[in-house]
Formats: sequence, C-alpha cells, structure tokens
Amino acid sequence: MDASEAGTILIVDDNPRNLGLLSDTLTGSGFEVAVAVDGTRALRLAREGLPDLILLDVKMDGMDGFETCRRLKGDPATAAIPVIFMTASTDLSADRVKGLNLGAVDYLAKPFLDEELLARVRVHTKLRRLTMHLAAQVDERIAAEAALQRLTQELERRVGERTVALERALEGLTQAQAQMATVIRAAQAVSGEIVLDDVLDRLMRLTLEHAGALKCVLVLSRESGLVIEASITSDPDTVVLGLSTPVDPGADLAVSLVEEVARTRQSVFVWDTGRDARPEDARYLAGKGPRSILCLAMMCQGELIGVLYIEGDAAPEPLLATQLETLGLLASQAAVAVKNALLYGHLADMTSELRRSNERLETEVARQTEELRQTNERLQRELVERARAEEERSALQAEVIDAQSARLAELSTPLIPITDHIMVMPLIGTIDSARAQQALEAALNGVQTNRAKVVIIDVTGVTVLDSAVASTLMSTATALRLLGSKTVITGIRAELAQTLIDLGVDLGAVVTKGTLQSGIGYALRQAGDGVAGLHVNGNSARNGGAPGRRNGHY
Repeated sequence: MDASEAGTILIVDDNPRNLGLLSDTLTGSGFEVAVAVDGTRALRLAREGLPDLILLDVKMDGMDGFETCRRLKGDPATAAIPVIFMTASTDLSADRVKGLNLGAVDYLAKPFLDEELLARVRVHTKLRRLTMHLAAQVDERIAAEAALQRLTQELERRVGERTVALERALEGLTQAQAQMATVIRAAQAVSGEIVLDDVLDRLMRLTLEHAGALKCVLVLSRESGLVIEASITSDPDTVVLGLSTPVDPGADLAVSLVEEVARTRQSVFVWDTGRDARPEDARYLAGKGPRSILCLAMMCQGELIGVLYIEGDAAPEPLLATQLETLGLLASQAAVAVKNALLYGHLADMTSELRRSNERLETEVARQTEELRQTNERLQRELVERARAEEERSALQAEVIDAQSARLAELSTPLIPITDHIMVMPLIGTIDSARAQQALEAALNGVQTNRAKVVIIDVTGVTVLDSAVASTLMSTATALRLLGSKTVITGIRAELAQTLIDLGVDLGAVVTKGTLQSGIGYALRQAGDGVAGLHVNGNSARNGGAPGRRNGHY
C-alpha cells in the first residue's frame, strides 16, 4: 500500500495476544497502529489522535465495546470516526444490529482471515478520506461563495456611493457653462461603461477632444507601481490599449511630473515647458516641443486610481480656471468609472474562476460518487459471498464436530466381543460422570444388539473413580441384569478397592475378579463357552479351561 493511502488505526481489545496479531497484520500493510486494552483508554486515545478507523472488541472487562462505541459517537470530536466491531459471540445477528444502531460501520466475526480484515479496513479508511476530502471542498466552496457575496455587496455599496456622489456633482453642474455641460455629458458616457477597455477608449477620446491636446496618456496605479495602460495622439487619433508599460526613466512622457502627482495626489499644470519644465524631464522634452503638460490626479474617495497625462500644443494663453476645473471633474468621474471597471473585471475574473472551480468540484463529486457507488456494490457482493462461505464453513464444521464426537464416544467406551455371548468393555484413564454414562449406554446397546450373556467391565487402566461414577457402574450392572446379562468387574486394584469401600459402594450384586484373564475364564464358565484353546481375533487365549469352541464354532 502506498504510504499516502495508509491511515491510523486504533485497536481496542483486552486480549494482549489479539492486540499483537492485529497490530502486526496492519503495520505490515502500511498502517499506523495505536492500541488500547480497555474502553476508557480507547476514548482518550481517540480524542487525542483522531484515528482514521477504530477496531473495537465487543466483549471486554469493565466498559464493553457497545458502551465504548456509544460514548465515541456521543462526543462531537470522535463521532465521525468509523468503528468496526469484532466479536466471537454466537448471537451474531443481535450483536450486529445493536452495533449498527450505535453507529458502527461494519462487523467482523471472530475468527476472521487477515485478508478479510485488511479489505474492510482499506474500504472504510478510503471512505473516511473521501468523506473528509469532500467536506473540505464543500467548506472551500462555501467560503468562496461567502467571499463572492461580500465582494458583490461591497461593489453594490460602492456603486451606490459613487452614484450618489455623481448625482450630487451633476446637480451642482446644471448651471455651469455650456462647455462644462458638454464635458459632463461626456463624463457620464464614460461612467456608463463597465468594461475597462471600453472605459479607457472613451476616456482617451473625450480627453483629447475637450482638452485640444496633442497626446493623452493614462497611467494607472497598480500593486507593482505606476503603469501606462492607454495612450492616444491627435494624428492619428487611435487609442492604444493594454500597454502595461512601467513608468520608468525610459517611458515616453515627463516621468517626474507623473511621479509628483502620484506622490502628492495634487494635479500639476505646466503651461510653458520651455520655462517651467523640471530638469529631470529635459531629456524627454528636448526636440519634442510640447508647449504645455497637464497631469490630473484621478482620485476616488481619497484613493489614487491613476494619473491623466495631457500634452498640449503652443497656446497664447494658459487654460482658464474653469477649463481646468472641468477637466479635473472629468478626471474625477473617469477615476470612478475606471475603479468600477476594475472592480467589475475583478468580479468577472472571480466569477469565472468560481464557475470553473464549481465545474471541477461537480465533476470531482460525480466521479467520487460513482467510485463510492461502485465500491459499495463491490463491498455488498463481497459481504454476500463471505456470508455464504461462512454458512458453508459453519455447516461443515458442525458436521466434523458431530463426527468427531461420535468417534470419541466410541473410542472412550469400546465394547469388544470375546464370544457370541461374552463382551469386554475396557475403561482407561479418569472416569467422570459423562464418560460413565457413555459406558452405560454402550453396554446396554451392545447387550441388546449381540444378546450377550456376560459383560466384563475391566477397570485395570482407571486412575480416578468417584462416588457418582461408582453409582453409575452399579446402575449399569443392574440394567444389564434386567436385560438378562451378568456383569463382571475386573482389574480392581487395592487403591480402587479402598476408594470403593470409602465411598460405601455395595458390590454384593456384582462379580469382581482381580484380572481380566480370570474374568474371561469366569465368563466362559457362566456362558458355557469355556475352551482350552480359545482364539480371539486370531490370538490364542490359554486359560486352562475345559475344551470348548474355537474361532466361534463348537
């Protein structure tokens, strides 16, 4: 697994061995692992580390897994962390429903395969990362929309303020001279434009026309400094836009005048450049011959928007104060129009970027939604297949257990026929109540099936015998007598005899012999089957008896 795809897993289990196995499996697959041996430590580690996934054991001392999950989901800091329950409970359906109702995302039934664990952990950690990524994108989109709304409100407020200011200015100019009225109408035309290039084009043409100028240059104040954005000359009267030329000593204008206006925010008018020009501009003015230069500060609510630079031809008299005032008003209104156009352009750029961002976000959301759908479908198929396999495995395991139990029962209480009428049941090891009951059932079934007359119960290999077992042996002898069969107990050693005496067991109704051989001899006499050379399964059992049958025949 790629390190960027791995996550942090918190394992909660009070069994150190389980913790070690799970930790080794997950760290071997690239996950970071934290462990907790109880619910209290798990809650603390979850709040401190905020893991990507929690593997939570149901059965734990103290606070169990269900209570731990309930507290995790009740804490806003840990409520979103996915929880997978692990349980070895036999009532899996009830535990699964309870766990899912508490907010768990999945359930693992013990024992489980490492591949199953890793598959589920990878799915839910990936879902966790995708969910967090989508939430972050939604937050970014909400923030962008809020910023756009604030910018729109600010633009509307500023446009409203500019509109009010223009209305007041227009009310004060209604009684001005005809030239001033013409300039105002021109200024209104400029203010009516909203696209920056259109504003600059109209502004350049109106300024050239009403100032009787040879050349007009618009300098805007940008974050990088003063920049020449547009220019026009009287011959030809073509507006050049989008120059974006820095105002430096090599610029095609009187740089010192422009910089002075930008610094002082006061307009400057030089009527006779031959007499009043700045020494810094002598190099530019040499040979060019503009008679006058007017630099108008374009101010908008105390902010310098730019400088309107105008070069005039030779004139007998300087511009009148009313002309300067009119051109100053044009510059002010142009500043408003340029400012609004800049805001509109910025808003248009943000809107376009937001639209592209929304398109990308919608595409990404659609892609991830489809990926989640496919992942969920694949997970559902895997869960169905695993449930079917688990059912088949459980059925097979039950069959194996039943077969083993039956085989163990046969091996623990073997019933060996000696002749047609004699059977031997050797008992070895510790005899408890359950095994004594098995011996009773085996003896009864053997006598009923084979019509045996004598059943020899050999206890030579028995190590422990208690009162309950002795009582069951006596009950076996009684039951066999009811079926018409005698019971012979052989192999009673001194310690077992002492135990039976201490337990107060009455052996008066039962025949006892010291050895299995003597018991078989007694049984042969009782059944009338005694022979000198008795063969059992091909082996000779010589006990000194009278001639009898051989290999099952008289």
